[in-house]
This record gives sequence, structure tokens and C-alpha cells, in this order.
Amino acid sequence: MQLIYKIEFNTTNLYFKYIINSLIKEANVNAVCKQYKGFILIILEETAQNIESFFALLEQKLPVSIFIGNSYVVESYDESLEELEDFEIKQNLHLLTNDEIKKIIEENNIDFLNDIVKISKGEISRFETHNGLKDYFLPNKSIREDFEKRGFEVKLLITDVSKLDELFDLNMKDFQLLCSIERPLVKLKFKALKNINKEFSSTNFIYAKIPDDKEVVLFARALKENNINYILYVNDEVYQDGLKVTYTKDQNIIISGDKGLFPKYDFIARQKFNSSKEYFDANGGVYKAILAQTAKRLIPTIGVYFSLNSKNSSISINIPTKGIKQIIEIPNIHNSIKNCFEEIADIDEHCARLITNFSKKFPKVLEKDVPANANGFESIINLCAIVLGVNGSKEFEDTALYSSLSSGIQIDMKLISFNGTNYLDYRKIVQSIMAYKMADVDNITLIYSFYESLSEFISNYVNEIAKEIKANDVVLCGNMFANTILLSKTTKALSKTYNLILPKEYPLDY
Repeated sequence: MQLIYKIEFNTTNLYFKYIINSLIKEANVNAVCKQYKGFILIILEETAQNIESFFALLEQKLPVSIFIGNSYVVESYDESLEELEDFEIKQNLHLLTNDEIKKIIEENNIDFLNDIVKISKGEISRFETHNGLKDYFLPNKSIREDFEKRGFEVKLLITDVSKLDELFDLNMKDFQLLCSIERPLVKLKFKALKNINKEFSSTNFIYAKIPDDKEVVLFARALKENNINYILYVNDEVYQDGLKVTYTKDQNIIISGDKGLFPKYDFIARQKFNSSKEYFDANGGVYKAILAQTAKRLIPTIGVYFSLNSKNSSISINIPTKGIKQIIEIPNIHNSIKNCFEEIADIDEHCARLITNFSKKFPKVLEKDVPANANGFESIINLCAIVLGVNGSKEFEDTALYSSLSSGIQIDMKLISFNGTNYLDYRKIVQSIMAYKMADVDNITLIYSFYESLSEFISNYVNEIAKEIKANDVVLCGNMFANTILLSKTTKALSKTYNLILPKEYPLDY
């Protein structure tokens, strides 16, 4: 009998097909695996008993992938479709199936005693992985803060996944993503009191992953044998940044990163790209790249590209024959709290009084420094954070994520026109938060409300613009949408009316 099994697979990289082919060979069944853009087919010509045995093997050994969607039996498929060509592009990705991990451990015996002794003493071990050099150390507030002051992001390596629930509030989706073949970084939430001394992170969240290459598998095993179930690390000199992922109810989303994704042959552009930056730059930015990927260049489309660090965040439209036009831009402001207060005071007499009263009640705010190298939303959030006494954009976002609120209060998100361009008026955002702060509204409510109000701002103007250009398709992109509050509330508000497009094969941002 013939059976055709379809696996939705949202990347054109071929490593998952290689794994399936190895399982076909192991099962010794009469089957072929074919990969097309968006899906993989397994076509079997076998007895019912052999098919049943093969699927039992798949269930046991086929790993999870961040790119997998639904899987189901189909009666037929379009045989005229072009199968994806194998360009034999070598990727920085170890296919760590359970069998491969077992093989690595059985065939290698490396002595990590010096590293473990050093780490156990509270020191730092500089360790060479397949992806480059990393610094490993036990959870320690002082060491962590020193690395962060030097611009490093501190992440967590999990050496024993069975101990995860001792440290984190973990759901099944988080666990599946952590254990997927791509070995991505997943933002996890600490249980109450587990990070009380800030030895792991400055907030109640941290990006974590499990071992992702041969060297780290062996190192993690040695750590585990010495009762070290998790360890902090920073990328010292690595070749590629690891993938950071999040998810909605309907799909997994790559936030950023290149490892395991690039180099990549793009079947739309018909060329190879070595990094996300190279890919997005060649396509004219993230919004344009998604239009190309989804064949929407000839359709009226709205694009919301909200990036934490880019200078080019905006709400734009794509009109066939006319191209892309920015409708609302996010300003790149002067990174100064003093300048911010002066601009707010210039709005009107009420705002001037607010600045005077706020400065008297919170005099130390004006003494705070704003990170000078920030752009766009990061600059705006940094100012909001300083007003609230919060330590930067990372703590600002994680405070919102840690809340249990389902709705907040209205933060002013208004437009201001300057030289014929509409900008999000950052002054009104900061002024609104200051006014609530003067009224003793707590920080968690205000920070949560920032993201909720921003989602309402997006929804209101998307609705207004869509009526004008008769658009049914809305692209959401940029790493601001890595924030689950902003993403969930925006998608909930727009998904019933529009075809929402989030990147599936490429990151939200770069």
C-alpha cells in the first residue's frame, strides 16, 4: 500500500530531511523523502505492518524542530512542484539526535578536571566550543555584572534538563523549544525566590539553552557528573550568534541569530546568504524581505517594523507600482533625560508644571545617565525606565513580562507632524508615565501599560491606513514583537480582520 505523509516545515534548509532519510535507512522500508518550500513529504510503498513500525520509529527518534508545523496523511500531492535542490551548504549545526549524543559520549573521553576545579572555586573557565570561545562560571552576581558592564549578554547553559522545573516556571512549549534540534535560546522565567540574590540575572528572566555541539555535550556531561546542573556563560569570540526564539499560539518565531540558519540558499532570490544581516541588507530591510518571501510585493500591504535598536522603525505601506512609503516613523531622539524634560516642558503650561513638580519629588532622576548608543524604541524605553527608577530597557521589558496583569491603564501614544512626516510623539509617552508616577501608580502597572497601549496604537493606525489603501495583509516584524505582551495583544486585535504575516523562515530582526 502507498501512504503519503506531509510535515509542514518552514525552512528550506535540508538537515531535517537528512535525519528522516537516516531513519528510513535504519527502518529498511521502501520510502523516499522529498522536501519542498514549506513542507516535507515521506512517500511509503510498504505493508501496513511495516508502515506502522516505521511510524513507531519516527515517534521514538525524530527530533522536534522549531520549523515544524502540523503533520498528517494526504491522499496525493502536486508532482509538478519543484523539489528543493541540495546545494550542499555546510551549516554550523550539529544534528544532536539522541543516538548522536549517545555516540559522542561513548566515543570521546576528554578530561575537564581543570575546568571544573576552576569553576567550582568560583572562577571563570574559558572554553573552546565548535562555535568559538565561551566563558563559563557558576551563578555569581559580581561576575555577571562585570561581564554585563563590558557589553556581554549573560546566558544559561542547562546541563541536566530533569532539574529545570526546580529553577523555572516552565511550560511544555518552552521545553519543546529548548530540546529542538536547532538548540535555540529560550527566555525562561525564574520561580519565586530562585534568583532572589540576582546571581543568575538582573531580572526574573534569562535566555537559556541545552548543549548544542560535540564539545559542549561532553563538557555538560562532566559538569552534570559533578552535580553542576546549570552554569552561566558569555560568548567571548564566537562565529555566529545563537538563535533566540519565542512563539505564538500558531507558530514559532525566530527573534534573532544566525547559528544553524545561515549560511542559507534562498530559493526566492536564487542566491546564498551568509548571515541575517547580509540577507536583510540585500533585500532592503526586514519588511521588504518578508514581502518577497510571501509574494506580497504586488499586493497593497501594511508593514509594522518596530525594532528595539534600529534607526528605521516605522509603520509603512507597500503599494504596487509605487513601492514602500513610511506613514508613521519612530523618532531617533537625543539620549538625554535633561533634554527630554525640556521638550516635555515646552508642550504647554500643564506639562511645564508637571516637570517642575516631578523634579522636586524625584530629584535624582535628572542625575541619571542615558545610554548614548541607543536608537529608536530603545532610547524611548530607556527614558521611561529612568523616570520609573528602572535599570534600562531589559529590566523594563522583563518587569512587564513578570506581571500577572491582563489589562492596564492608558499611556498616551500620539502623533506629531514635523516637516511633513508623522512621528510617534515620545514626549507624550514619557509625560503620561510621569503623571501616573506622580499619582503613585506602581511601576508594574505602568510598564505593562506601555506595551498594551503601544499595541492599541498599532491596531488603531493599521485600521485607519487599511481603509485608505484597501489592504488585507499586515506584516509584523522587528524585535519589539519578541515581547509577548505586545505580540499577543496586537495579533488578537488584528487577526480577525486581517491576514497577519509574521516571518516563519527568517528572524524578526537583525
